[in-house]
Amino acid sequence: MDFLKKHYEIIAVAVALVLLTVSAIMLSLKVSASNTESGQAPHGGLRNEFVAHIDTASYSNAIESLKEPPLWTNTPSDLFYPVTVPTYSSSTNTNPTPTNGVPLILVTITRKPFKLLFKAYSYDADKGEGYNFQINFQFRDRTFFVRSAGDPIKDRFEDTGYRIVKFERKTTMVNDPSLGGQRQKDVSELTIQHEGEKPVVLVLLQETEEQEPVANVRCGPTGVEREYRRGQRIDCAGKSYKVVDIDPKQMVIVDTQTEVQQVIKPQQ
Repeated sequence: MDFLKKHYEIIAVAVALVLLTVSAIMLSLKVSASNTESGQAPHGGLRNEFVAHIDTASYSNAIESLKEPPLWTNTPSDLFYPVTVPTYSSSTNTNPTPTNGVPLILVTITRKPFKLLFKAYSYDADKGEGYNFQINFQFRDRTFFVRSAGDPIKDRFEDTGYRIVKFERKTTMVNDPSLGGQRQKDVSELTIQHEGEKPVVLVLLQETEEQEPVANVRCGPTGVEREYRRGQRIDCAGKSYKVVDIDPKQMVIVDTQTEVQQVIKPQQ
């Protein structure tokens, strides 16, 4: 008993150390067992198991596209696409020959789509008049906003040379399969005019043809096909000709030296 009384503190410290050591060992064993069951090594890393390969190409491509995003483009629809429809053609003739002793060959006569398109407008029902007319170029990204009839179609960057002469609001009934019947369609007309030329009528959202037809002419059977309009000059085989007139069936030319006028028709 005297021994215990004299060495009580030392014995208590020793017992505490033993208990602490046992507790540390038991805790370590539990942690090890827990890591083993969860598939992790004692140091916290993943077990050395096979990991399926992931294709990262799509992610890499997405990151690269964000660095250089594609430019926005306006793909034209069939309504606005510049298509020329031949009226008369000699394309079926594989060996066309000059006519009337003239070395020129008239390949086709076409009408080009008009360059301006009537896109939208606002309408004042009380006054019965339109305003804020939107007019676009068909074949390039360019828009004009014209305040009212009588104003020119231009802005501070570009002048088309045309002026709005008249606006007439029109509607018609058309069949609409999606509705199972008819519906009202806006076919309003905008009359525009270039100084010294005939007026041109633009129908809302509809393509208009140019008034003057275009002749596609070849100089000789092996010549390059080129477009010509009324008043233009054609040089071929050492001679010069002026286009006097073009209609859907023929082209009238005049020899600039002899002043002899001749009619050329498409070869069938």
